[in-house]
Amino acid sequence: MTDDNRIVVLAGAGLCRDAGLPMSVELVTRLQDTLNARSQIAEGGIPAAKDRDQARRWLALFHFLNGGIRFQEGVLDRDPGAPINIEQIAVAAEELYARMSNPLAPYSAGWHPRLEELEQQDVNLLKSFVDFIYSRLQEWLSIENPQTAYYMEGFRDLCIDGHFVDLFTLNYDLCIETVLSHARTPFVNGFDERGVWSPASYNLSTEIRLYKLHGSLDWADDEVYGLCSLQFPRHQSAETIQGDDARPLLIFGTAHKLSAKEPFLTLAYHFSQQVLTTKILAVIGYSFGDEYINQIIEQGMKRNSNLRVIVVSPSAVASIRTQPFLDRSPRVIPICESAEHALTKKALRDQIRKVLADVSSEAPFSDE
Repeated sequence: MTDDNRIVVLAGAGLCRDAGLPMSVELVTRLQDTLNARSQIAEGGIPAAKDRDQARRWLALFHFLNGGIRFQEGVLDRDPGAPINIEQIAVAAEELYARMSNPLAPYSAGWHPRLEELEQQDVNLLKSFVDFIYSRLQEWLSIENPQTAYYMEGFRDLCIDGHFVDLFTLNYDLCIETVLSHARTPFVNGFDERGVWSPASYNLSTEIRLYKLHGSLDWADDEVYGLCSLQFPRHQSAETIQGDDARPLLIFGTAHKLSAKEPFLTLAYHFSQQVLTTKILAVIGYSFGDEYINQIIEQGMKRNSNLRVIVVSPSAVASIRTQPFLDRSPRVIPICESAEHALTKKALRDQIRKVLADVSSEAPFSDE
């Protein structure tokens, strides 16, 4: 099985909407509601008072970050009333926490007095705020019943006519792994059977190879054990690692996701190379909000004359129009359906089969 006989699928947050998971902008509301509730904890002794005071400080920081992000959107002549996603909030906090290492820091006369006021109350406020967001993601992005995401079994149906699937996802949740495991569908995800990071596993000709470009809620970078998977597959010391209050290994931020750190460098490389060799890139539930991902796809469109792009989303046509390298291209095909419908009703599989037949009978061409 060669890589040019693999269908590439890129999945975004829209893939999990039908499973009931909140979108990134909805997580901001979850965060605000949680902080509001915690800041109003009834009197219950010293521990409750400390939790309440901490939540109030986080809520004040949230208001500050939210306002700053919206102000910047207005400065850039974009709609400041547009929804803000959880990654924008987290990245703003992380960047401010590390602001003194920014090359522009020596040229700044000072930082916003409100930020300095908040940090006077709690010097570790920014770091603890981001830690709190990480700690809640596991709860907010979990599914209790695999049946709610049953339609993801449809990825197995895309292995047709001698083609297997390379599934790249931008999501942190464990929906895909949970569903494939429940359906007893074999897959590799870069970790060996011991739960240790092993990129060589991607050399296997497995029907489904899973690449989580922005990390996963069950990944950890442990000082003792290195890069580990805590669930798919489960590392033998997973309980110990989880007990160390380790953050899940994720990349936050639309402009900060291309990282030279492992495993992200390897994952991005695989995506780039696969787009250059595959005949089909099926984009499902992705709204083209990550610039480096868009650049990789654009590069594939320019250099891989066999490449056809299928965009699956209820707003597929509108999403395509946002990207000049996709708009009006005869090599781009919209499927204006939800992920659930496109997978369970076989619309994506049937379109892939049609495109494969068309590509085999056509000479490569470009849009020039």
